Amino acid sequence: MPVKDGFTVLSEVKANDQYKTIPVIVTSNLSQKEDIDKAKGLGAADFIIKSDVSLDDLVKKVQNLLAGKPG
Repeated sequence: MPVKDGFTVLSEVKANDQYKTIPVIVTSNLSQKEDIDKAKGLGAADFIIKSDVSLDDLVKKVQNLLAGKPG
C-alpha cells in the first residue's frame, strides 16, 4: 500500500469540493520555514510544531478556528 505524506493528504483534502472548506491545522515535527510555507500554501489554516505547543494552546487554536477566527 502506498504511503502518503501529510502534504499530499492536505492537497487532496483541499482539492475535494466536499471537504475543501474544512480548516486544517497541520501538526508536525518539521520546523523548517519551507515546510510551514508549503503547508500554508496548500491551504492549511495553521501549522503547529508539536514540540513547541502546549495542549492549552492547541485547544485555543481549535476554538478560534471553530469560531471563524484566524488560527
